[in-house]
Amino acid sequence: KNVDAVCVCSPSGLHGIHTIECLKNGKHVLCEKPLEIKSEIMSEMIKTAEDNNLMLGCVFPNRTRSGLRRAKEIIDSGKLGKMTIVECQYRGYRAPEYFTGSKWKGTKRLDGGGCLMNQGIHAIDTMCWLAGDVKSVYGIAEAMLRDIEVEDTAMAILEFVNGAKGVLMGTTISNVPENAPEGDRLRIEFEKGTIVYAEGKAALYMRQNEGNTNGASADDEVKKIMLDDEKADVVSSSSDPANVDIESHSYIVSDIITAVLEGKKPYIPGKSARKSVDLVLAVYESSQSGKKVNID
Repeated sequence: KNVDAVCVCSPSGLHGIHTIECLKNGKHVLCEKPLEIKSEIMSEMIKTAEDNNLMLGCVFPNRTRSGLRRAKEIIDSGKLGKMTIVECQYRGYRAPEYFTGSKWKGTKRLDGGGCLMNQGIHAIDTMCWLAGDVKSVYGIAEAMLRDIEVEDTAMAILEFVNGAKGVLMGTTISNVPENAPEGDRLRIEFEKGTIVYAEGKAALYMRQNEGNTNGASADDEVKKIMLDDEKADVVSSSSDPANVDIESHSYIVSDIITAVLEGKKPYIPGKSARKSVDLVLAVYESSQSGKKVNID
């Protein structure tokens, strides 16, 4: 009874049950990603927290990275103009033993999904956080190499509320290292610049002296600005899920403690954390129906 907050780190399909039970017993909750694997359960989690005046936070380490926080500030300032194209890709590797050695990984009931719901959810959350809400999706998702109930490969075409168009790709059967130039990447194109997150670092590209190249695309007319702190380290869990960024997790844990003690909202509240899951669920629905799916 002396516990104020609980960190829920159970299999994804049990997040809702455990979180709601904690909230009903008066405990604040920090839930590991994804928030849950079902839309209606996420809604119940959020409502239960609100009804009991309790905190519900979620763990998405990318949102703590200095370069991405700076990118968020620049995007929100509006200085880059209209957003046009969003490209998000997650390339990871999970050996067959990763699934066969577990009773819940790769299952619909407890994992809820594969390369999108489990591993790629980090990249998808980052995309939603920076680029905004997605309005509609047309996607495909299937297990191409692994003998699992969920997908190891997925692709989708996205339309954002702000009018931007996007492409999402995820896989856990790639031979390319996650932090290689050809690996994980998020690129957001704007009228006056481009934000790129690749190899664990964020950068802003801005064209200089526009109109002086007679229509050509001269490299010397583009300025690249690195957005990360110089001390920022790159941590990859592409092939080893245990290789996590402890500093980012510590930031999020410290934040929920501060939120509880000072009565503030957590850095990553449940309502924000659910958006990536809602998008993934829409990709699955589209893949099953073969039709475009609108996201409420």
